[in-house]
Amino acid sequence: MPIEFKRYTVVSRFSPPGADGAERVQEIEFRRDPLTGRWSRINIERARRPKQTPSVVTALRELAEKARDTCPFCPERVETSTPTFTLLPYRRLHRGDCWVFPNLYPFSKHHAVTVFTPQHYKPLGTITPEEFKAGINASIEYLNTLKTIDRAACYPVLAWNHLPPAGASIIHPHFQILADERPPSIVSQEIEASEKYAESGGCFWEELLVSEEERGERFVKSGNSVSWITSFSPIGNREVMAIFKGKSSLDGLGPYEVEEFVEGLASLLKYYSESGLESLNMLFYSGPLGDDISRYFYLHARIIARPSPSTLYVNDDGFLEKLCAEPVIDMTPEDLANALKRYMK
Repeated sequence: MPIEFKRYTVVSRFSPPGADGAERVQEIEFRRDPLTGRWSRINIERARRPKQTPSVVTALRELAEKARDTCPFCPERVETSTPTFTLLPYRRLHRGDCWVFPNLYPFSKHHAVTVFTPQHYKPLGTITPEEFKAGINASIEYLNTLKTIDRAACYPVLAWNHLPPAGASIIHPHFQILADERPPSIVSQEIEASEKYAESGGCFWEELLVSEEERGERFVKSGNSVSWITSFSPIGNREVMAIFKGKSSLDGLGPYEVEEFVEGLASLLKYYSESGLESLNMLFYSGPLGDDISRYFYLHARIIARPSPSTLYVNDDGFLEKLCAEPVIDMTPEDLANALKRYMK
């Protein structure tokens, strides 16, 4: 069945200061996610709103230098300052410059950290595809090992919080890997909605990619294994999706798929960096390990930009995001796609 991109616009009317009572209007567009029904709100004028906080990043590099002396993820301390596995055949997984070890403060039955670069502080535009590739491959190797001891914990999460505005407590770049007996709530919603959609005879993700490429508004690039689009109804600002064609879980990714993904990711981060953005969240939405559900669900990653690091900044999560689950977005997905096409050729 055809995918429905449902939206509507409302107009807010008011007289701003200095307008002598003259009316001004701003348009707010409501968009409904075509799979889950989740709503988001877009008002591009919000990007211009005043913020009573410093606008120039002056302290980040200085903070990074100070934190380097005690960072547990730096090469000279990683073997003495990080915990070790007790159930796996290795204490830590070590591949080249990459380390995987347990999270000291877990929020999952199986919760590990992947340090994928030896350098303590790396601006987004300087992280290489090779570093990303090593980190993702090591994370998948850990998940494959985990399958041999706990098959029930079959729902993985591979995520990245980069810098404090994205929730990272340690500046040194690192991934987080989780495995549980149930998927996170939003992943569960997407899997269930995808399965229900398939009852009509089609795969939502396959049809989404066809539809977006035909429309061209939010389509960025399609490779052999990975397609890149911007989200019609974003969860966060400057949200981009990487969709793995015909794959449903992280353990189904081979070296070629990983390599294609990290090349696109590096291009995206170059765009973020050149746009003055240095903080982000990334998460892979995965089906169960060892179970191919690609008939109706495709593995995909979402990447969103977060506020630029500063000694004090305005967070982009407020009451609507945290308590109403309705994100407020300040750039249209269509404008974002047009900007990204110059980076992902």
